[in-house]
Amino acid sequence: MKLPPWLWYLLPLAVLLWSASGVLSAYGRYQKARLQVQALEREVEALTRNLPQALGEAPVPLEALPLLYEALFRLAEEKGLQVQSLDPGEAAPTGGVRAWRVRLLLEGPYAGVLGYLEGLPGLGKPLWVEAYTLEPVGERGERLALDLVLRVLAP
Repeated sequence: MKLPPWLWYLLPLAVLLWSASGVLSAYGRYQKARLQVQALEREVEALTRNLPQALGEAPVPLEALPLLYEALFRLAEEKGLQVQSLDPGEAAPTGGVRAWRVRLLLEGPYAGVLGYLEGLPGLGKPLWVEAYTLEPVGERGERLALDLVLRVLAP
């Protein structure tokens, strides 16, 4: 059976139309991503303009540090972690401002350590994780030891 001649033109045309629709949908996704990037760049610029003012006003005075330490302990308890030690440091200059340094040693299951790190932003205080180390505890590594160094803006 011989195919009609118009079919030889229709098949390549169908392939071209299908390819064109793929290119158009990719271009639409590109445009949407570009708009999102522009929105994020505007947000970064706004935050950068407000950063010096925010750094000039320390959110955690010396008197409020015990409440912060208590919140850190409570969060560890909620996540099933044991606090091995809490070492509050002195306020030290960090990038033109002063910040309190807090070192925590925690031990517990992997899910608890992960939940603790995810829960830190929910404490309502501006905490920066300066450094951390994770090490397995025991032969089977079922528990982890988290050595966490935090910074908190000081007056």
